[in-house]
Amino acid sequence: MSAWPVTSKATSIMIVDDHHVLTDALATIFRSQPDLHMHMVGMAETCAAAREQLLRTCPDVLLLDVLLPDGDGLSMVPEFNRMCPNTHILVLTALADEKTLMRAAETGVNGFIIKTQPLSEVIAAIRQAAEGEIALPASLLLGLLARTAHLRAKSITPSRDPLTPREREILTHLARGRSSQDIAAALNITPMTVRTHIRNLLERLGVHSRLEAVSYALSRGLIEPPV
Repeated sequence: MSAWPVTSKATSIMIVDDHHVLTDALATIFRSQPDLHMHMVGMAETCAAAREQLLRTCPDVLLLDVLLPDGDGLSMVPEFNRMCPNTHILVLTALADEKTLMRAAETGVNGFIIKTQPLSEVIAAIRQAAEGEIALPASLLLGLLARTAHLRAKSITPSRDPLTPREREILTHLARGRSSQDIAAALNITPMTVRTHIRNLLERLGVHSRLEAVSYALSRGLIEPPV
């Protein structure tokens, strides 16, 4: 692993991908543009190498490819969440299909970065993930909502609602793609209060990310799909 400059305020990032052009380009960008306040703490090309490096680094954000030489990156997400519960995982992939999206949402990732997205959107997604926000292109989020609503319609009985009315209200805002700041303004409460409610509802639902919480709640009829 190469050494990169580290600042106390920077977001630490690790990339798991076997495409050297992409990983080297991102590493160079983070290193050459300190104003981004991001730094690379590791790169891995396989699931095995990722597991080893993650144990040492536990970065703020992990960019994880789906197709790796020794396995499926998504299958590693539950283990990575257990190893580093404070690491936010972004799926870094060219597979923007519905099946991959649903699998990723159900494993507890924070969102997606499509490899064809502009650099500005990649940086924005990393920043969103570092704050615990859902980092997902609007078109993909709409696809997820449509699919989970379809699954709910096919269910026989609704699940027991483990949420408080306020938690359900906040989760509905999350399903509309709103950030903590936006939700706080809409509900006239502080962003810290919003984050506390979100932390509580994640624990109640037994999920690891806001995206997983939205997917879980919609598919089980705990909240209504946004119109």
